[in-house]
Amino acid sequence: MSRPLPALLSGALAFAAISSAAIGHAQPAIDPDPVHFQRTAAARAVEQGRFDDARMMYERILAIAPRDARSLRDAGRVAHALGDFERAAELLTRADAEIHTPDPELHYLLGEALWVLGRTADARAVHTHARTELASPVTERIQKLWLARIDGRLGEVAAADGIYESLIAVNPADEEASLAQVEMHANARNWAQAERAVRRFLGAVPGHRRGTELLAWFAEAQGHLDGELHIRKELATSADRAQSMSDYGRALERSGDWAGALAAYRKALHLPGADARVTAAVERMDRRMSPELAAGMAAKSDPGATSVAGYVGMAVPFGRSHHVSLGGWHELASNDGRESYGGEVTGGLVFQGRANRAIIGAKVGLYSVTFADLDAKSHSRLRPGAFGSAATKLLNNRIELTVDGELGSVWRETPRAVLEGGNVDSVTSHVFGILFGHRLITDTGVQVRRLRIAEQMDGSPQATQALAWIGADFALWTDFAHEASGQTLDDDLLRPTYLADSVVVAYRHYELWGATNTLFSDRMSLANRASIDEVSIVARKALARGRLAIAANAGGGRDWVRDLFLSRVGGSLWIAPSSRSRLSLSFDVSKESTRALSGERRTGWMTYHVDL
Repeated sequence: MSRPLPALLSGALAFAAISSAAIGHAQPAIDPDPVHFQRTAAARAVEQGRFDDARMMYERILAIAPRDARSLRDAGRVAHALGDFERAAELLTRADAEIHTPDPELHYLLGEALWVLGRTADARAVHTHARTELASPVTERIQKLWLARIDGRLGEVAAADGIYESLIAVNPADEEASLAQVEMHANARNWAQAERAVRRFLGAVPGHRRGTELLAWFAEAQGHLDGELHIRKELATSADRAQSMSDYGRALERSGDWAGALAAYRKALHLPGADARVTAAVERMDRRMSPELAAGMAAKSDPGATSVAGYVGMAVPFGRSHHVSLGGWHELASNDGRESYGGEVTGGLVFQGRANRAIIGAKVGLYSVTFADLDAKSHSRLRPGAFGSAATKLLNNRIELTVDGELGSVWRETPRAVLEGGNVDSVTSHVFGILFGHRLITDTGVQVRRLRIAEQMDGSPQATQALAWIGADFALWTDFAHEASGQTLDDDLLRPTYLADSVVVAYRHYELWGATNTLFSDRMSLANRASIDEVSIVARKALARGRLAIAANAGGGRDWVRDLFLSRVGGSLWIAPSSRSRLSLSFDVSKESTRALSGERRTGWMTYHVDL
């Protein structure tokens, strides 16, 4: 799920009504004292549901009589009912020290408060004691609910289910028993059982809002997006609070309907209960649905040339979450007084669906190559090209398939390729396996490409390559609560980019087969065979509330065929001057390449993106 289950699923809150209704039940035998009348007034406030007033009254009593057992006990129950579990645990612990007779309700409530506070060992001990006190045949309904709750907390789900089922059999519309049973299964992440239980309750009490909200959460937990959308739309239709409308917006956002999500978030912003999270959601979706401009420049070097490049681009959204991308770049490469340049103008359409993405585009490339050994003769040419991509998710988003292709693209993988007027056609496919909630992602793929460089005399210099790989990414640490602001598209203005706190270790094994003709190998150094094992690590960190972010990467491996080591290291600095813009500075150094390019390559680039 994209966020934790709502507070209405927390154990203590779910039973706050039971706790408050039970105040006054099973009172310990304590003699009248000077604060008797004040206690009576506080108890009356509880009976009338005025818990804040009761809290203040009990605090005044405890200021006078800090060891008053009855006031400590009842003040703890009031704090519990108000969701102040830290104070409830303190007061009930003090009351327990003053009361020396069996009191299962006190120990039940104290155990619940300790569970919520994360003090699991203490909570288990207190609940075990409460269950001992309830050991005699339990006949009262409220005590059955306590016992079922305790059994569930202690992992005895079958025993708890038996108690809940007996209560529901007497009254199928029993809200407390039904939703407590639902919550027990939800806390254990038994989503299917929780869904069955809440559907049964909704059959007895149609339209029950809390039950319907729970049903939507269970659909989300199980990845049933269609069902979740249907339920959340129904809840949003009659929403009088921001939460329901905002939850509908989240579902629309995950479905790929960004325009619909933006509309829902904007409605939520004007409903009671709207907070900073709704404002942030509106800003996030507004950025995604705004035109984006980008500009950048890069400097690169390899053993055969150096180059400088610049680019500009624009993306214009349309429809649910689609956009048009327009851009152009120009790169000038040089070596020993020889200069060549290449450039492209591109246009693409990006169609983004719930579990599918498609990109189609066309380009026109221009290169001008100078041949030093032919009296500085230049060879220029316009070359049309095309590119495309398709991606789909299967098996409840656990498998992702992608295919990318390009035809007639300027080959700018390295400055030497630009210097020689390189051109590339390629097809690349990936199969990603997403496991353990994105903690482990497997990657298997194949790339086949044809490389050509500008004709110098007769004949066509060209090479072919087939690269296959298998490996995995292991997320050692992630914290998506901290991410860089000013999120934008990548430098090709085709796909969204994100940066959240994380440390990821990756392993890949590559096998490469290639063939080059003599005309190609005389001008470009490219190996025809490689077998590589590589390990790498990437660390990312967002700072200053997302306005600043850093990323660092390093990798190393060995090519067992060429008997050499590969290495790479790099880093990036992201600065978001505003929530609608981002400046990125990056630098990479690599020695050798998984695609058999020899030597050391250095690349530095700067990009700036802004949403209009």
